[in-house]
Amino acid sequence: MRRWTLLLVVCAATAAQSARADDQLAAIQAACAEDAQKLCAGVQPGGGRIVACLKEHKDSLSDRCKKAAGLAANPTRSSAPGTSSASPASETSASDAPPTPTTSPSAPSAAATPAAKSSHDTGAASKDAAATGTASGAYLRMKQVQIIAPVVDPALGHGNDPVNMPVLDMLIPSTWDLKSNVAFNTQSGCFSDSFSVSWEAKSADGSVAFQGAPDSSWQYADDPAALRNLTDPSRRQINGEGKPCPVKKPMKAEDYIRQDVLTVFPSGSTVVSVEPFAELNQIARKQLGLPPDDAGKAGGTRTEAIRARVEFQKDGKAVEDWVAVVVVTRVFRQGRGAFYDCHAIDFMALRAPKGQLDANDKLFKVMISSLRPEQKWQDYSNKYLAWRYQVEAKKQAQIDAIWANFQNQVAQTLMDVTANQQRGSLNSAFGADQNIRGVQTFRDPTTGSTMELSNQYDHAWLNGSNEYIMSEDPNFNPNGQLSGNWNQLQVVHPAP
Repeated sequence: MRRWTLLLVVCAATAAQSARADDQLAAIQAACAEDAQKLCAGVQPGGGRIVACLKEHKDSLSDRCKKAAGLAANPTRSSAPGTSSASPASETSASDAPPTPTTSPSAPSAAATPAAKSSHDTGAASKDAAATGTASGAYLRMKQVQIIAPVVDPALGHGNDPVNMPVLDMLIPSTWDLKSNVAFNTQSGCFSDSFSVSWEAKSADGSVAFQGAPDSSWQYADDPAALRNLTDPSRRQINGEGKPCPVKKPMKAEDYIRQDVLTVFPSGSTVVSVEPFAELNQIARKQLGLPPDDAGKAGGTRTEAIRARVEFQKDGKAVEDWVAVVVVTRVFRQGRGAFYDCHAIDFMALRAPKGQLDANDKLFKVMISSLRPEQKWQDYSNKYLAWRYQVEAKKQAQIDAIWANFQNQVAQTLMDVTANQQRGSLNSAFGADQNIRGVQTFRDPTTGSTMELSNQYDHAWLNGSNEYIMSEDPNFNPNGQLSGNWNQLQVVHPAP
């Protein structure tokens, strides 16, 4: 094992001194490609991060990879004097290229219904494995997946039969697996939590994962009379499962993570740092139909997005999470005070072994910026929620006109958001917030369609199987190096 460690730190520059060293490099690339795919699937290529990952997993390397590393570290006596061994630290080696898909996603299990839907090339794994050894530059190979919900709504024209309705689209690495779930009335009793969407996308070895959790809501009133009404069992907001909407004071996003989120982590988990997350804040504001700037006054709605680094132990190993959340606070006048309608939304996390979280930070932001709520689902869910609030308003009108006014205001807010999205704000080609959200618009020249992808990569390609390649290298071209036919997308620059 010491030989493998020494091999990883040998200077690659000296390897070019002989053809034998080149042969050794090629042998290491071929021998260690599967190890890189299995052990370092979620690690962002570049900067020697794949090599560092392999070093951390040196005890788990395959015999084939260990053997190739050992031979390179100890050339035979017939080797030319002064010839150094080759190192797989090259940015273009097979071990530092992203893994490629080898099989189709497995059929969804009952526990993961409705499951993600994805499609990608499944028959050219060997070709891809060879191509990554010579591909120039760092790149990401992603696939588009979709969360589906079975919806029973006679208004959709299918009677009482469930209809599979797309809920959310996202990009994840091609070799990752996605399990998702859309449930009804499983969270708090707040009407806004009627639909619970969750998912987990993870690497082949399960060491890196991208997770999404359902929204969480609560309410509060600072007028004593209104607060009594809010906690009155005959007036409390209750969902179809009989659960009441929680009553607690408004809180900052960091307080929400420390008080509510940490309770689901293992005992002894620690919040190492907390920082603003401007990109996620702008994504949330766009989804809510709010202007990109947040002065705390837009429509009586405040938003705050943060992410916290959390350390904990999982299966006896040190693990880190980036935990991200947006806290939305709607403020309504009620009585002699204010009523607070609070929501924790866009609750997501990236998990990685300790020491590898920063190396996956770019991938985390790429996946977040790729999230796209389906317009049909937005229309359906908002329409349902508005109806629930309107029914509650009619019931409350018989008791208290002020309380009924709040229900009507929330219903109107939901309908305004739906109308704003239908006017195209959600899918607008350009927005003042694109840079803050970390995205830019690309156009497919063959169809004319546009899409938003991460602005961390200026070069992107699309194949016919909902897979994307994104690269920083202007000279990189996946055609001829990866399987399939890749059509280069064009960056759409805003008009001056």
